[in-house]
Amino acid sequence: METLPRDAGDEMILAAVRRWIALLAADDVEAAVRFLYQGEGAGSLAASASSLRAGIARYEPGEPLRQEPARVTPAETAGGPFDPLAEVFRREDGTVSSVDFALPINGEWSELVAFFDVVPVPDGLALTLRDAYVA
Repeated sequence: METLPRDAGDEMILAAVRRWIALLAADDVEAAVRFLYQGEGAGSLAASASSLRAGIARYEPGEPLRQEPARVTPAETAGGPFDPLAEVFRREDGTVSSVDFALPINGEWSELVAFFDVVPVPDGLALTLRDAYVA
């Protein structure tokens, strides 16, 4: 599990999500699952490599992404007609609560959004994938 400092800023948190996306883009789904918090309250979508693969495979890209089956690709090279969604949400006291991040599919930003909760763990903070769907 990737652990972030308790005082992690938005850019550090978004960089962690990009590292998770890079694992998916490299087709290292097992490492992507290990990257996430799997304890109490963790969603079932990323409970295993097979469930994460199946969740992503259910996404049916529209044009112009429909040229091939849905595959997560590197965020650094994504383009396309959609603006990438990357937003960190904080509680009134300033602590981070969640992250919404659009997934790059087939080389372009898609409307498939990964919704993460940020949870406290003994050494800091960790990401858990709550869900992913078209938003």
